[in-house]
Amino acid sequence: MKNLFIAAIVLTSSWATAQNFEGVITMNTTNEAMMETATLTWYLKGENSRMDIDSKAGDHATQYTVIADTKGMDMIADGQVTAVPQTAMSVDMKTQQLVSETKNVSVNGYNCTQAVFTDGTNQTTYWLAEGIGLGFNDLPFIIKRNMPKISSSGFPLKMEKRDASGKIILSQDVVSITPSTVSNSKFERN
Repeated sequence: MKNLFIAAIVLTSSWATAQNFEGVITMNTTNEAMMETATLTWYLKGENSRMDIDSKAGDHATQYTVIADTKGMDMIADGQVTAVPQTAMSVDMKTQQLVSETKNVSVNGYNCTQAVFTDGTNQTTYWLAEGIGLGFNDLPFIIKRNMPKISSSGFPLKMEKRDASGKIILSQDVVSITPSTVSNSKFERN
């Protein structure tokens, strides 16, 4: 199981690039195929990013942290620091086709565009918020590992992926976005 989590740490190079938001984002995810639920706490400051992940898959629970900054990328689990190699930074994701777009949809108090995409089999709906200093491309791979590239912008506050029968097989929901000063100590690897 630990190998599964290490494989999930493959991140896109955009994760360690500077963005305009400083603060903390908390989200919940579910992945039916892996029988996994997770809570992610994401700290952002300039080119620094830290994700604390509390995951449960079946009867196995694990906690780990991923830190990315100008020094590189590391996963920290069970007191061990593991460097994530640069070769793991590129991911080939299939592009989905836009089915519909609805503007001015409210999600968790944010004005969003609801964008529905299909890959020919599954349908994925994103609720994308503009104006929070982050966009879709700022998401680290650990969040969008099952989210193909999309042409829309905005930060996905919510995502639901449904199979051909309409069953939700993957979901992500932002619980909170808190602009705040993030201490540099959050990005230490000890």
